[in-house]
Amino acid sequence: MRSPNAPCPCGSGRKFKRCCRRLHQGTPAADPEALMRSRYSAYAVGAVEYLLDTTDPEGPQHRDDRAAWAEEIRRFSTLTRFQKLEVREVGPIVDDRAEVLFFAKLSREGQDVSFAERSVFVRRDGRWFYVSGEHVAPDHAGP
Repeated sequence: MRSPNAPCPCGSGRKFKRCCRRLHQGTPAADPEALMRSRYSAYAVGAVEYLLDTTDPEGPQHRDDRAAWAEEIRRFSTLTRFQKLEVREVGPIVDDRAEVLFFAKLSREGQDVSFAERSVFVRRDGRWFYVSGEHVAPDHAGP
């Protein structure tokens, strides 16, 4: 587990305890960007339950078999090195929905598995959830 005083994996420049860790412990994300950053950090530190709990239960990424889903995320998080997150674009909130474009620099077994994604988020009962994401070519994901 990451030290609370270590830099937050999301790249905010703040200590983990003053950034995404608070969200992992139950503080609601203020906006889609905060949720996206906290989910990246959750993958990096293995906060599997947070990832399950912040996925839209009505969205296509939600899985009914929570145990199998958790194990899949745990395996991914353990085998992946989370090197850097770049938020490239945050869209406006319209009808409790918004998009965030980001680039995640990752590696697995020495291989680059980085990707850019345009993620969709929805606010339900005052809380933000991840709905889905579409991979985009890194060269089309902005500077």
